[in-house]
Amino acid sequence: MLESPVQMTPIQTPMIGNWTVRVVGVRSYTIHGDLYYELHVVRTDTASAGGASAGGALVIKVPQHAVVGEPQVGQVLAITFLMGQVTGAHPVAAEST
Repeated sequence: MLESPVQMTPIQTPMIGNWTVRVVGVRSYTIHGDLYYELHVVRTDTASAGGASAGGALVIKVPQHAVVGEPQVGQVLAITFLMGQVTGAHPVAAEST
């Protein structure tokens, strides 16, 4: 079983929208031969992201076809939702300072 380094917080994903998240845990699994990822993430796009603002992690289930590459711990992703399901998870380029 995957152990996340932060406390998990129950959430409701948006019907339509986007989140920016930092991955803190990844677990792959299959359903009827299709690969999915269970991502443990912390939102980075808003201070009012529910439990994430208090250091809590959120769990997002992502199908392989929605991800660019294999998600990695520490990676920042732009997550796209439609009807509450993840339709895209793309790496966010690091901002230059």
